[in-house]
Amino acid sequence: MGRFINPFTDMGFKHLFGEEASKSILIDFLNDLLEGEREVKDIKYLKTETLPEFAFGRGVIFALEKRK
Repeated sequence: MGRFINPFTDMGFKHLFGEEASKSILIDFLNDLLEGEREVKDIKYLKTETLPEFAFGRGVIFALEKRK
C-alpha cells in the first residue's frame, strides 16, 4: 500500500510546505491561489512554536462544578 500525506491537515501541510527545502513549491502554490491579486516573490520561515518557560505551561485547566 502506498503512503499518502493529506495536505488539508495541519501536520500534512507542514510536512509538505513547512521546510526551507520546499520554499519554491510553497511560493508557486501561493501564487496560483492569488493569481491576479498579488504575487509572492519570497517567504521567510519563522519559528513555529514557542515552548513555555515552565513544565506545566501547556496544560489545560478545566473548571469543575460541584454537583449537589
